Amino acid sequence: MLGTCPNIAFSVACVSRYASNPTPAHMKAVKRIFSYLHGTLDLRLTFRGDLADLSGYSDSDWGGDPSTFRSTAGFVFNIGSGAISWSSKRQPTVALSTCEAEYRAQTQASKEAIWLRQLLQNLILLEQTPYATIIYCDNQGAIALAKDPKYHPRTKYIGVEQHWIREKIQNEEIELQYIETKKQVADGLTKPLPKDAFVLFRSALGLE
Repeated sequence: MLGTCPNIAFSVACVSRYASNPTPAHMKAVKRIFSYLHGTLDLRLTFRGDLADLSGYSDSDWGGDPSTFRSTAGFVFNIGSGAISWSSKRQPTVALSTCEAEYRAQTQASKEAIWLRQLLQNLILLEQTPYATIIYCDNQGAIALAKDPKYHPRTKYIGVEQHWIREKIQNEEIELQYIETKKQVADGLTKPLPKDAFVLFRSALGLE
């Protein structure tokens, strides 16, 4: 899930939470993951075509963990047809709204984007990347919260660290854009998907 199989990142992250005290249900879930891996031995993360500008997708469920009511955030970045960085993690605190959960997910995705921008600059020997990295999100409220300071008085309960994303937007290092949920690539990193949606998610990651 860390190096070559972003398609199982969400499921592995979920069962890993119970590694110290698994129940029969958790063991059954692990067996299903192994069964899936056995049936997709020929599936590989591939990169085709020319390199493109770095872009990413950020998503979050809201209170999806039934034991803690914490949300799961996920992001994926690519520079063409294949994913180069991804994450699926449970957020450390409970979010009071879906907007807050998405806002926190955007912050984590933005941190990864800044690191990837610096890495790519070093690899291709550019002094600076002349464009803002676009991160697609399917929650317009969270995008508005990150872009417009007028919402700040209503969100003082959100930690200062989360508002770090506003500076990156103002510095034109990050740009948030809305995308429909059905086109949200990171959806499969935050929740279980039906088969048809999962196959589309897997293909969007560059797995063939």
